[in-house]
Amino acid sequence: MSEALLRVTGLTAGYGAAPVLNDVSLEVQTGEIVALVGSNGAGKTTLLRAIAGLAPLPGVAVRLGAPVGYLPQRLDILDDSLSVVDNVRAAAPDASVNEVRASLARFLFRAERADRLAGSLSGGERFRAVLAALLLARPAPQLLLLDEPTNNLDLASVRQLVKALEGYRGALVVASHDVPFLGSAGITCWLGLDRDAGLTVIDPL
Repeated sequence: MSEALLRVTGLTAGYGAAPVLNDVSLEVQTGEIVALVGSNGAGKTTLLRAIAGLAPLPGVAVRLGAPVGYLPQRLDILDDSLSVVDNVRAAAPDASVNEVRASLARFLFRAERADRLAGSLSGGERFRAVLAALLLARPAPQLLLLDEPTNNLDLASVRQLVKALEGYRGALVVASHDVPFLGSAGITCWLGLDRDAGLTVIDPL
């Protein structure tokens, strides 16, 4: 078996005396596309943030064997004072302006659209800019963590996401309630997260 891109062991996290996650372990291999499903409050976002290093917890072993990219629900990873081009260049500092502009055209940011400030973008445009910054980053992420990626997206943006993921060759962990989207994402492993049962393999929805 190939070396795992991700190993999580013994993750326990919560608020006060009531753990949201209790002794959760997870392993993701190269090429896997993992669906993470569960009710609101089950801890899906907490798990993804811990993997991404945004919620470090004492005593938790998270081993990453590759660069990771994280798409949060709030799409707050852009610097609103910078243009779309400059946000992507910040994620790929060794890429030239021309390389970044050519790549951004695939995300519908052509010519002057790529020079717009991130703070002026609509919801759909912001999503495309965040997705571009993640997928065009250097080093390229080999593991993407997507937290409810279709929330508040119009159909055009959902199609853009599906198209972008079709061309992505790394591993994915996708937390979502959007069954049609998950059905189009080529899921190879379905995991259910529950406060009482923890993380378990489940049948496809």
